[in-house]
Amino acid sequence: MTVRSSKFRHIFGDKNVKSYNGIPVSKNAHEQPFCDVNPKFAAVVAEQIGGGAFLVLKTDRIGGVDCGSCKISKHNGPVYDVKWNPYNDNLIGSACEDGLIRLWNITDEKGVEPNHSPVQTLKGHGKRVGGIRWHPSAENILGSFSYDSTVRLWNAEKGKDVVTCTGFTNQITEISFNYDGSQVVATCKDKKLRIFDTRSGELAIEGPGHENIKVSRCVYLKDGRVFTCGFKSMSQRCCRLYDPRKMLERVVEAELDSSTGSLFPFYDPDLNLMYVAGKGDSIIRFFELSNEGEQIHYLNQYGSGEAQRGLGQMPKRGLDSSINEIARFYKLNVAKKLVSVIPLKVPRQSKAFAEDLYPDTVGLNPAMTAEEFIEGKNSDPILAPFLDLQKATSTSKGFSAVQSEDSSEEANALRAQVAELKKSLGDRDATISGLKEEIVDLKAKIVSLEAANKEGNNEEIAELQRNGVDSEE
Repeated sequence: MTVRSSKFRHIFGDKNVKSYNGIPVSKNAHEQPFCDVNPKFAAVVAEQIGGGAFLVLKTDRIGGVDCGSCKISKHNGPVYDVKWNPYNDNLIGSACEDGLIRLWNITDEKGVEPNHSPVQTLKGHGKRVGGIRWHPSAENILGSFSYDSTVRLWNAEKGKDVVTCTGFTNQITEISFNYDGSQVVATCKDKKLRIFDTRSGELAIEGPGHENIKVSRCVYLKDGRVFTCGFKSMSQRCCRLYDPRKMLERVVEAELDSSTGSLFPFYDPDLNLMYVAGKGDSIIRFFELSNEGEQIHYLNQYGSGEAQRGLGQMPKRGLDSSINEIARFYKLNVAKKLVSVIPLKVPRQSKAFAEDLYPDTVGLNPAMTAEEFIEGKNSDPILAPFLDLQKATSTSKGFSAVQSEDSSEEANALRAQVAELKKSLGDRDATISGLKEEIVDLKAKIVSLEAANKEGNNEEIAELQRNGVDSEE
């Protein structure tokens, strides 16, 4: 592992950090980080008996949490992953064991409401959904991978599956889009790396990955290379760089240690930094990726003494430049029911804005619509100055879900059934009203007959009395 001089060599994190308290972090063994963050909200997969749930925490209210008021629990099985839409801070997707992907709209004003329902449900996977990833530059394009050994791309707004990638022979463990979203790389427990075209779903490149069947993960870098972290044949944990331009030839490897927890990589494309944290570890390692000599340069690490179940990374536009914060992680602690907020900073004597730490970064506007992506357009994410993004007011966005054709046909059939039932009920009400009127008429006739009968009897008695006959006889 190479160590070199760098302006990021002395990244440090505070030891006394702020935390959300009383968070029942999920104890599920599924290999995902169970947390995702944006400048408004942090989402954490929560432990729940029966079904599954995740919590939505406001990033400006750190401390004790009333979990009942921020829990979304309308899932038919454990939640495996949550991801915020990069261009809509109010839209989040959740992947579930029941094979469904649900999209939820969280408003700034109301947050999580009682009986909160999804605005869209994506159906298509035959087995549980292992994870989801949003497209880096197209609006409302979502990628997912499942235990049915497929990777699918969805038009989330229409709820429609647009591309399916197949050919896997074991469990898929991770997917990652390249910088313009024209390709997606996937790691699998069959020890292979695969790159697919995101329009056709066809396999573009296939090569050997990590030699161990344990979970490995991948990140498609901005420069076109692929970063992976996983296990060697003798179970040592390591990080690697692969070059797709050389048929996924392994370029370099950095061995870490012999711990057993899977590794989570978090990439900063603006500074070309990689943060690597292990499940069950208490440290976060920092690496700088360089084209010079094709090296993975180890920089430093942050240690806290408390084991982490998973982590969530704040997008660059949510960081605080006044303290030279270049990354912020939300660390999940199962034992103490904490979500700790860890800011990572670069020490500087000057209080002026450090332009070299904050180059232009991904902004709030997508580079293309879902329809343009499906039609074949490619585009890098639109970048914006960091200070402009900090000043921008990210308003609460809605999400207009359009049902797919299959869903529309099903909905139309249900509407027809409802209309028929309403008509039947209307006919029944009319029949009941007619019968009620007949009953009233019959009662009136009965009263009339009883009165006539009584009057006839009185006349007969009077006639008998006139004739001198006792009425009792």
